[in-house]
Amino acid sequence: MERRFAGVLLLVVGALLALGTLGFITISMYFLWPLFLLVPGILFHVRFFMSPQEHNAGILVPGGVLTVLGCLFLFCNIFGWGSLHGLWPVFMLAPAVGLFEQYMFGGRNAGLLVPVSILTVIAVIFLGLNAMNGMFGGVLGILLVLAGVWVLFGRSGTRKGKDSFFK
Repeated sequence: MERRFAGVLLLVVGALLALGTLGFITISMYFLWPLFLLVPGILFHVRFFMSPQEHNAGILVPGGVLTVLGCLFLFCNIFGWGSLHGLWPVFMLAPAVGLFEQYMFGGRNAGLLVPVSILTVIAVIFLGLNAMNGMFGGVLGILLVLAGVWVLFGRSGTRKGKDSFFK
């Protein structure tokens, strides 16, 4: 089944490219090229969720990466490539999405949460700083430094209850 699908896909894409090169049809690949990332990403997800007999959660990692980057590039095609100036941290968020999907649907290996957390926190911080470009980014930096100092040194040593968040 997959071999037939791949063969038909190669035939269609090859025929379209050949006809476009020969001048028989005009293909605007400028707008559609992100679909070459988005469609395989979605197909990885479809394959995982539609084949219950073989749940290989490893295919969700490239599926998540391709889907996130395909959406990012499609967004940039629609709203202008200048928006990538502030959205570059999505490149760090893409593997975090794929790894988190593998964690959620692939046996919940807690070791996957370490890179997911690191990549997500860094990406969200930089997205926030890009969103608050200028003075607000500096104010947020000062607040984060103060919060870090408070967490490290300003808390009292006594805890009420054994289920305290900070131990």
